[in-house]
Amino acid sequence: LGQVGLSDAAVDVLNEAIYTIDDSYRSLTADQIASCGRKLLDGERVYTARMPAACILERFKTIGFLDMMVKDGDWSIEDLAAYKIQVLLDYVKLHEELIPHDMPRVGHLDDAILMEASWNALREEIANYGDYRRLRKLEADLQGKPVQEFRYFRDNWLESREAEKALLRHQREVGLSSYLSAVDVRIFRVH
Repeated sequence: LGQVGLSDAAVDVLNEAIYTIDDSYRSLTADQIASCGRKLLDGERVYTARMPAACILERFKTIGFLDMMVKDGDWSIEDLAAYKIQVLLDYVKLHEELIPHDMPRVGHLDDAILMEASWNALREEIANYGDYRRLRKLEADLQGKPVQEFRYFRDNWLESREAEKALLRHQREVGLSSYLSAVDVRIFRVH
C-alpha cells in the first residue's frame, strides 16, 4: 500500500480480532486491504494534510462513541457486547503494525475495517446506548439537573423507554378517538 508492505502476521492479528467479534465474517487478505487503501488514495487527488479519508473518520466517530460508552459508569454494557467492544478498543489502541496511523488518507484503515466488520455484532448495544443518552438528557432536563450530575442507570433507561412507549401508544389512541361523546351535528348551523 504505497510504500508500506502489509505484513501477513499483522493481517492475521486483524483477522483474529474480526473473528473474535463476529465469527461469521470472512478473513481478509493483505491484497484486499491494499486494494481498499489504493481506492482511497486514488479517489481524491487533493489530500488534506495528513487526515484520514472521510469514511475512516466516520468509523472513528463510532469507535469514539464505543469508548465513551465503556467509560460511562452509569451504563452497564451487556457482557458479550462488553467483551467484543474491549477487543475492538484494544486493537485500535495497541496495534499499529498493519498500517501506520500517520499515513495520509489511509492511516487507521485497519481500525475502520475492524469497526465495519464489528457493526452487526455491536449495533444493538450502540443504538441502546444512544437512546439511553437521549432519555438521560430528557430526564435530567425535566428534573432541572445538569446531565453530568444526574444519576441514571440502564434500569432507569428501560423504565423510561417503557413509559415513553405507553405515552406514544396513548397519543395514537387519542388521535384516533375523541374525548367528546357522540354529538348530534344538527345542533350546529352555518348562518
